[in-house]
Amino acid sequence: MTDIPGFDFGAILQASPIVLGMTEGSPESVFSRLFDALVAERRLPVDLREKARAAVNAREQAGCTALANGIAIPHGYMDEVESPVVAIGVHARGVDCSSIDGQPSRIFILLLNHPGSRDHIRFLAAVNRRLIIPEVRAGILVAQSRDEVLHLLAG
Repeated sequence: MTDIPGFDFGAILQASPIVLGMTEGSPESVFSRLFDALVAERRLPVDLREKARAAVNAREQAGCTALANGIAIPHGYMDEVESPVVAIGVHARGVDCSSIDGQPSRIFILLLNHPGSRDHIRFLAAVNRRLIIPEVRAGILVAQSRDEVLHLLAG
């Protein structure tokens, strides 16, 4: 997917929990469920869950991370993560995240990264190259399995 030496978008996606059929009613509850998925799949130690939540909340307060076309990419920085840690959520109805186009967010890409690393920029660029395609977004919204989502995002 990417030709950046030392950066493997596919490997990051493969390690990411994917939560389909989300029904939570607020951005905070969506983020909470994604943090739970990271902990359950041992991508985030349980003792760092609240610190991760605080990092994402701090970034959200600095500026909304909801984009157009039903996409939100909440993210935060933590010294304790060495490489990007990602959880993906697909929401059935969407949640008002004050997106730039006023549409509810339905595809959530939660990202944690080390503050000294630029891998989050590489990850965001790679995921954006896929999510900019309307058919990819539409496919993710109707995906019935983790593998379907991975296939769509990996290209």
